[in-house]
Amino acid sequence: MVDVIYYVLLTMVGIYFTWLVLRNLIKRIFKFEICAICATIVSTWSGLLVMKLIGYAIPQSIVAILMGGSVVGFMYFLERRVKTTENKNLLLIKPLVILFGVLIVYLILSGVYR
Repeated sequence: MVDVIYYVLLTMVGIYFTWLVLRNLIKRIFKFEICAICATIVSTWSGLLVMKLIGYAIPQSIVAILMGGSVVGFMYFLERRVKTTENKNLLLIKPLVILFGVLIVYLILSGVYR
């Protein structure tokens, strides 16, 4: 099982460079900017969940770590959005995003890894 993490990390390097190329294309066509790191993390844990669902032995800890990173990344994304709107509820929004994000990750993983 320890070897799985090395395959995941190597795959993430390839996914990252793919998103670096794709984000420029997406920005030109759709005028929307994508974070290559964020897209890499989401692509990786999504792919690992699909692999788990079709029968591969994917350790839950790897998927959980990546999904937790997505929750924190989403919180920082919202923080930047809220700061640009002069909203004063930032201290309430951040813990709520983390709490609900962790709950959603838990529910997803408890359904997939039973």
